[in-house]
Amino acid sequence: MGLLLCLLFSSVLACNREKGSEIPEDALFESVEDTQSVDTFSPVPITCDEVVGTRMKLHEKARRFDELAETLHIRAGQNLLWSVFMTEDLASFERVDMSDNVGSWTAIYSASQAFRYAVTKDNKALLNLKRVMKGQLDMMRITGVRGLFTRVIVDPSLEGFPSAQQLDSWYPDCDLSKRHCKRFVEVKEGEYKGKWFKTDVSKDEYPAHMFSMAVAWELVDDAEVRGMVQEIVCAVGDHLITNGLRIRDIDGEVTTYGKVFATALDDFPGFNAALALSWMKLAGVVCKEKYEDFYRKCLLQLDGENPCIEGEAPRSYLEYLPLAGLDLDCKTNWNNHNMLELAYYSLIRMEQDPVLRQIYWDAYKRYVWDADDPRPMRIQKNTLFTFFYLANMPEGEEFPKEEAREAICTMKRFPEEKSHHAVDTLSKYKTVCTDRSGEPMASVQDFIPIDEDSMDNYYWNRNPWKLKKEEENRRIVESPEDYLVAYWMGRYFGFISEEM
Repeated sequence: MGLLLCLLFSSVLACNREKGSEIPEDALFESVEDTQSVDTFSPVPITCDEVVGTRMKLHEKARRFDELAETLHIRAGQNLLWSVFMTEDLASFERVDMSDNVGSWTAIYSASQAFRYAVTKDNKALLNLKRVMKGQLDMMRITGVRGLFTRVIVDPSLEGFPSAQQLDSWYPDCDLSKRHCKRFVEVKEGEYKGKWFKTDVSKDEYPAHMFSMAVAWELVDDAEVRGMVQEIVCAVGDHLITNGLRIRDIDGEVTTYGKVFATALDDFPGFNAALALSWMKLAGVVCKEKYEDFYRKCLLQLDGENPCIEGEAPRSYLEYLPLAGLDLDCKTNWNNHNMLELAYYSLIRMEQDPVLRQIYWDAYKRYVWDADDPRPMRIQKNTLFTFFYLANMPEGEEFPKEEAREAICTMKRFPEEKSHHAVDTLSKYKTVCTDRSGEPMASVQDFIPIDEDSMDNYYWNRNPWKLKKEEENRRIVESPEDYLVAYWMGRYFGFISEEM
């Protein structure tokens, strides 16, 4: 019986040879690949000859988006990445597009520049990386709570940013002296005096930050970069250990979506467990003993039963992994797709124990990539997440030729500009169900290609069956971190050639 199946009905110790021992190699998942010949040939680079794509080649789009990120989306005087509004004549910047997820998008861009530097050794990529990593570090330091990120930092003195008066009145019903809530807070003294940050960060922000830290740690051998990774990752590790896998805000309260322990009941146990395992494994690699001990002795329970998380019975987090929640058809949370992909990418790469690494790969493949669902990630033609799959494939795994080809086709279709174009998939495709927010969705067969979908700053988070009708608004220019992280990752692993 495979280990994950064993764990569903027993405990990690019962699945081991003896109490406290390492997980045995012969307890791994049984799989079809173990018993029959498979095609493991990996064509590198991958091609998609049948799709013409945009006028620009892949490398031309990357160059354009890299330049726009540097000149338009990372505004002078601060270190975060923003989507923006242009003036009426589209000639110049007018203002930033305020978002709760600026930290996530900055982190994805951060990872893109780590991949870019690993490919090119271009000093500009390294400088870009250091700049936005400083922004990520600021997002933690400004809160005054170790390991706590803010959602966004705003300097009202900068052109195109909200004024102090606007920020102060943004959430009129929130009074932190009376209850926990989301609002902008002004820093009155110290390094960040005059700047504002937003409270009530969600665990949604952490996967991108920790993913970017893992990529930088693995790929960039620079003392300043590694120092920032250590400060951020160790602080997150301390925050989670101290607070029992809960994210506590500046008022000491757990944030609205700040529970990361498996049995929190505000999300699927396998979802929370994968996030916790990924972040604490990264902390173990970067910050060593204390964090690795928590990962192995608490989360994995490898030294015997250990009641280490407040309000939760001692149980190995491996047992929860099958319960990921990505098998709800139209009601699946596509944000959870994204967060689990980011978490598993670094978890698989950081775990060097071959048995645990295989367990994580099996869980990722069965419950994330190819979940038992009509719309698994495997068929979503999602370039970034297909590259995650390809990059972490164990030796002997069957190469997914069609999925790999579609990943490149998507990059060829990826729009050359990120301003908002008119979209009407609502009239083109029949509605067969609604998503978890009540929005219409098409049938599985009516997949919406990326060049027919509405514009977004992070396409890899999209639901490719969601139907929309939107007017053109070329004044809104979304930030390009989605294309850049997929392109430079593809270049790093050889999926995309320099000439493409």
